[in-house]
Amino acid sequence: MRVFGHVGTYRPGDLFANRLELSLTGLHKPRRAGVSGTQAEGADSIVLAGAYEDDAFSEDEIIYSGSGGRDLQSGRQVTDQEMTGRNLALRRSQETGQPVRVFQRVAHEEGEKFRYEGLYRVISHEFVRGKAGYQVFLFRLVPDLTP
Repeated sequence: MRVFGHVGTYRPGDLFANRLELSLTGLHKPRRAGVSGTQAEGADSIVLAGAYEDDAFSEDEIIYSGSGGRDLQSGRQVTDQEMTGRNLALRRSQETGQPVRVFQRVAHEEGEKFRYEGLYRVISHEFVRGKAGYQVFLFRLVPDLTP
């Protein structure tokens, strides 16, 4: 069953050793994909891992690049993205207003870790020319301020 919102006693600021730990705790189930969710239900969690050049994280908002169009070897954007799969899950979250758990890969004294940033809501998206020159979906998320 998909959980929207906090899972168990985990809270923003908690650190996790790797994606496997995120998966095993049920916080972000896919071990590779950056978006956990379905077209029908929406996205319950995302990971910012530094893989997409159009991603931007600030205190007030996250600009999260949609999935697809990247070369698996180089990691570079090589084609336009399409509104399919995980992009549809993010769009569904925009429609439902369900909270999305956000995790970010961060530098840590013991090596890279994943930090739980908290709950966010997808409030908009656009289809624009990204830094690599291809059309990408950019989803705008803001902190979920509901008590």
